[in-house]
Amino acid sequence: MITEFPKLSAAFELAHPHDLLARYFLVDRELMASMLEHYDNTGLVRWLDLKALQCESPVTIDYNLQEVIGDLRFSVKFLNGNFSKVFLFFEHQSTKVKFYSLHCLRKILEFYEEWQTDPQNAVTEGVKFPYPLVVILYHGNISWNELLQIKDLIAVPQGVDGKVLWFQVIMIDLSKIQRETLQGHPALIALLDMLQSYSEGKLPENLGRIVGYFDEIKTDPRTKNWLNSMVIYTLATTKINKDVVVNEFSKILDKKETENMIMSTMEELYTNGKLEGKLEGKLEGKLEGKLEGKLEGKLEGKTEKAIQNILRLLNNRFHKVPESVSHTVNSYTDLTVLDSLFDRACKCETLVEFERDLVNH
Repeated sequence: MITEFPKLSAAFELAHPHDLLARYFLVDRELMASMLEHYDNTGLVRWLDLKALQCESPVTIDYNLQEVIGDLRFSVKFLNGNFSKVFLFFEHQSTKVKFYSLHCLRKILEFYEEWQTDPQNAVTEGVKFPYPLVVILYHGNISWNELLQIKDLIAVPQGVDGKVLWFQVIMIDLSKIQRETLQGHPALIALLDMLQSYSEGKLPENLGRIVGYFDEIKTDPRTKNWLNSMVIYTLATTKINKDVVVNEFSKILDKKETENMIMSTMEELYTNGKLEGKLEGKLEGKLEGKLEGKLEGKLEGKTEKAIQNILRLLNNRFHKVPESVSHTVNSYTDLTVLDSLFDRACKCETLVEFERDLVNH
């Protein structure tokens, strides 16, 4: 019998596999620099010293595409040395958002508030905030013709300066880029091709070509983890035959290693499905027997990790979490509720708002 991999349960889908894959790859300085170099549509990048690019606020993502806390922020210097730093904020989108510039502006202001509280960055005479640069990687089905800037959303009287709250944006719209013209580091091309293929509904049939990009960098110590993350992504977003995945990825990795990697991923999929009650059917034979004994321990571990993620996110956003809030969050054992609380912790404007949501749960 041929076994098809089920999609991830709703609990795992909340982690946004497209966003996680993009961030996992682009936290790498070399890949981000390659993307800026080859896909800049502003002309600004030619003034930047990409060799000085640094990720200053990495998100916590492992190659299993789990855990995402915080924003992916970089700094880079201008080549002319007139200003020491550029604040570069990376955003990934698979859907168009009409007023997305408001979200970007909010993130920029949050960074500036955080930046100016550091004594080393005291804004005094002659010391100014870093220049803001937003990079958006978009791979939706419909082209995102132009990001509406703040100035486009505000009624500006005639004769008044129209550049209200303006900031520079590099928009990389994969729906407008022909696959044959993809450029840059092989791992970057593989990432962009994978996201584009998913949007077109052609990921399973394009998988061989995507994996093939790694042939020239198969000895790179990063390649194994990059490919591992792509296995996770493929299983999370498609239904695909096990043999196809093994055959394609074992062209670069050892076949036994590939099979073990897929088995490990299937354990995760099976566990998520069991917890949410959404795994249709059962995996047969050896796999089912191997996984049944692990469910209880995995549930406990997932609950603990979910609680830690919520409290860490609240601490990062609001600096200090009251003991009453911490105690209440720790009292929950239902992963569905914890997923909902994590989502609220991401979106709430104040800690008071989160506490109100906490009471409602």
